[in-house]
Amino acid sequence: MKIPATRPLLGDDERDALLRALDDRHLVGNGAVSRRVQQQLEKMVGVRHALLTPSCTAALEMAMLVLGIGPGDEVILPSFTFVSTANCVVLRGARPV
Repeated sequence: MKIPATRPLLGDDERDALLRALDDRHLVGNGAVSRRVQQQLEKMVGVRHALLTPSCTAALEMAMLVLGIGPGDEVILPSFTFVSTANCVVLRGARPV
């Protein structure tokens, strides 16, 4: 039996949004879709500024920087995760636990 660990839930809205982004030919950076998502995120979270990242890895690396994680620090991680969760900690000279 094949049981998927993760399976993305994509409906018509997600498909349509993806097709609009592909048609726009601006898939990263400050394209129209990115700006709209960023504005919606700012409103949802209630902040003046939000920054989108191209990947969770980049977001985790930025979080380590913002939190000031560095040599001598220990960061508790989940046991079931992707390797970049630990890599961003090691990159800052800290120890994943």
